[in-house]
Amino acid sequence: MMKIPLLPHTDHLLPKGRAKLTIAQARHIRMVKEALSSNEGFLMAMIDSNREESEITEVPALTTRVQIIDFHRLEGDLLGITVEGIDILRIAKINVDFDHLLIADCAPYFIWPPFPATSANQYLADKLKQLHATVPDLGELYTELKYNDMTWVCQRWIEVLPIDVKYKQLLIHQENPKLAIRFLMKLLQDKNLIY
Repeated sequence: MMKIPLLPHTDHLLPKGRAKLTIAQARHIRMVKEALSSNEGFLMAMIDSNREESEITEVPALTTRVQIIDFHRLEGDLLGITVEGIDILRIAKINVDFDHLLIADCAPYFIWPPFPATSANQYLADKLKQLHATVPDLGELYTELKYNDMTWVCQRWIEVLPIDVKYKQLLIHQENPKLAIRFLMKLLQDKNLIY
């Protein structure tokens, strides 16, 4: 069982996903220092945007381990970091350290294998390209956009769509992206979320 610092966050990240975070609290600065020195990264746990950090007593069992790929100083002595998802870990237990940093006991969980795009699911990749063109900040985080891999495409959709964490967790508990493809196709086509 590995012991890794845990950051509950409303930005949701999955393997190969990227995000920019602002680090302000002393315990999280310590987490970043330890992540950089140990090369083990830290965990980003999904929480719904309507939850406040002060009320977090539990997080979903599956969480993404991230590595820091860039950092810089922000105004007001804040730390800006860019992280990339490495893998999925299952949390067994959470401990609270002396400075209130959460430390998770966790073990590896499987990640989805690459899954080729087909004419039947290409719609999801096309709509993600359209989203990246409309919101360039999302696409610019990546050096390589893998629109031909439905695993990558589905994970990027799961990260950005405003759906409850329990549904995101249900999707990533699957052994491959097939259920996510069906769910996302129906959601995007029925709700006309992306035109």
